[in-house]
Amino acid sequence: MTFVVLGAVALIQQMPRSSASGDWAAIGIVIYIPMIVFSALVTRMRRLTAAAREQQQEAEADPRERLHRRIAAINTTFADAATLMNELRRDLEAQQAVRDALVAETEEHREVLAIEPERAQRIRQILVGETKATIRAERRQQWIFFALGVAISVPIGVLINLFVP
Repeated sequence: MTFVVLGAVALIQQMPRSSASGDWAAIGIVIYIPMIVFSALVTRMRRLTAAAREQQQEAEADPRERLHRRIAAINTTFADAATLMNELRRDLEAQQAVRDALVAETEEHREVLAIEPERAQRIRQILVGETKATIRAERRQQWIFFALGVAISVPIGVLINLFVP
């Protein structure tokens, strides 16, 4: 099919360019459409003859052999289905186990929160207090670094100005 299209394009390109644009359309239709129809018919005939050949070979085969092939195909299909069912069952059991574990963990957390609300409040206060203390310590450290930088850089700048002419 591709060769037909490329051939039609090559033929159209070889035509003289002095023709009017209407002539180009007519020439394209006259050449291009029959080529497409012909290539489609050839392709369809090849498919039909291949299908007829397969049917002929199937009809010539021994009926017992055909029956055995069909039974083997059915057995293979059932074996695949059984394998898939086992895999699905295992996946479902694994998901069920994970769900049960999550439900148990959730219940445990709910019980802990219900039993010890005062302890949870104290833990929150400790964490918030530690966080505030950490922020203060970091801020203090930044101011110390700033002060050291000023304390060292100013005298060095003054000394450079005194000794450099």
